[in-house]
Amino acid sequence: MSHKLHRPEALRSLIRDMVTKAGWSEAEAQETADHLVLANLSGHDSHGVGMIPLYFQSLADGNLKPESKGVTRVEAAPFLIVDGNIALGQPNARNAVDRAAAMAGQTGVAIVNLLDSHHIGRIGHYAEVAAAAGLISFFWVNVAGRPPIVAPFAAKEARFGTNPHAIGIPVPGGEPLILDFATSRMAHGKARVALNKGEQVPPGYIIDGEGRPTTDPAHVFASPDHPLGALLPFGDHKGAGLSLIAELLSAGLMGAARIDQKPQKSWIINSLFGVLIDPARLEPDADLRRSRIDSYLAFVRAARPQDPANPVLAPGDKERRVRIERGAAGIPLDDETWSQIRAAAARHGIDADSY
Repeated sequence: MSHKLHRPEALRSLIRDMVTKAGWSEAEAQETADHLVLANLSGHDSHGVGMIPLYFQSLADGNLKPESKGVTRVEAAPFLIVDGNIALGQPNARNAVDRAAAMAGQTGVAIVNLLDSHHIGRIGHYAEVAAAAGLISFFWVNVAGRPPIVAPFAAKEARFGTNPHAIGIPVPGGEPLILDFATSRMAHGKARVALNKGEQVPPGYIIDGEGRPTTDPAHVFASPDHPLGALLPFGDHKGAGLSLIAELLSAGLMGAARIDQKPQKSWIINSLFGVLIDPARLEPDADLRRSRIDSYLAFVRAARPQDPANPVLAPGDKERRVRIERGAAGIPLDDETWSQIRAAAARHGIDADSY
């Protein structure tokens, strides 16, 4: 399937205008647009502007509402608990993480739990936000509001969401380390990207509705043509174990929506559990922190690569490289994804091709 390159600034303007036209504030629209386009720029098209048609379908179904806002349940340092009220996810989560970062700056640590937000996007984004504030961060997220899509280790059917995990470590005066991954072998959104492109996925990533291996991404999307299959966890029991922990930490302990509860509507609900730490409380000397991190990274990167064309990288290196490349060349969107975005924009009187 063919694709077209789009200028990042044009996509930001388009998404911002779509979100404001749908009823959200300029600030909420800008945060959503910045987040989605940055995901594409980073090479994570699964969490980029291709999500907008799903958000607008949720809006059309009456599940996602512009008037919904997060409400604070607890704000007593070091704890911050926010009821997300199924509000637009990117500004909802950004607000909670910004508040937690301010708290950690004052007290040295903050523990944040955002409950029942609409889809909050790329979790590494929030680790980058925390790192920009000079904070170490750990995040676990669950997925609810839809059927399970990830099989436990040794199972033939799904019981988990993709339940991502992210860790960020700031480097004084340098680029942060950002580790961000789904606990499935591939994000569900990456399967959607493959489906839209008409591509297969690698062997060992998906099973069909009978528990048989398949490379057809259609099997992890609901269809009258076949029973719903499942993504497999990364690292077998390791990824499955992390997925279980993410479900319980982010949603299970506080009674937020869980993957085992049959959804009453069609939407994507995330709950987020995070811990933010001021590294200056561990080592006050920023220069020492930088030198210790740099020396170890130099040791790691000096390892002889399997393929000289693919050097050893640290978490976050690839995303920064892709941002430079796509910032110059443009963001590729396949025809099907662009068609879905155009249709969603047209329902609000916006001509996406004019951007």
